Amino acid sequence: MLNYTPDGDLAPRDVVARSIVAEMERTESSRVYLDITHMPANIVSARFPQIYSFCLEHGLDITSSMIPVVPAAHYMMGGVKTNYWGETNISGLFASGEVACTGVHGANRLASNSLLEVLVFSKRIIERTRAATNTTNTANRNAHVLPERNRNEVRNQGPTLISLQSLLWENVGIVRSGKKLSEATNILAAWEKDLKRPTDRPSYEISNMVLVGRLMAEAALMREESRGAHYRIDFTEPSDEWLKHIAFRRRC
Repeated sequence: MLNYTPDGDLAPRDVVARSIVAEMERTESSRVYLDITHMPANIVSARFPQIYSFCLEHGLDITSSMIPVVPAAHYMMGGVKTNYWGETNISGLFASGEVACTGVHGANRLASNSLLEVLVFSKRIIERTRAATNTTNTANRNAHVLPERNRNEVRNQGPTLISLQSLLWENVGIVRSGKKLSEATNILAAWEKDLKRPTDRPSYEISNMVLVGRLMAEAALMREESRGAHYRIDFTEPSDEWLKHIAFRRRC
């Protein structure tokens, strides 16, 4: 990490993730390695019991072998807009945790922030439902409607989980650009329009994932700056113009 930032191992997660990707590209490898073999085996198994057991089940003893890793999304930032009581603009619908945008999370992943969701907002939601008060309207008057996109030259085959994951990783992943994001929004808009009405769990899941993926891509394309985990090679610096959330609403 010291080759990429003076912060070394204490760099923010987005910097670490981009550094890993750069190292993978430099070495033409599909992974990098974590090495904790210098620690006594009993300490490793005691301090990291789940990781130790999981790797052992897959034939890897992390007390004596290095661990192959790649960057991956493991926590959402942003989501359904709520107020400080976890209320949405739909009466009776509350949101908390990774699904919610409460305003207390920044543009980067901070581990302890999730405790706010568990200890604070869950309690507030319970208090609010017991009080049976009217829902505060959290609708954003400046919310955007998803734009119509050009479907010309967009591949016609419907999305699968693998194709959706591949598109988002390649175009809406750790390092972004206007060109790649624009391509992704066109494809996702075409997929969204061509999807049949969901009838079962798999079809609901792919429909929801396409929508969430498009919301992410559209917001990333609109945000012409870099901030936290959102990094664009065509706008590498943060801009005070974007010290705000981007909200979308359903087309009327």
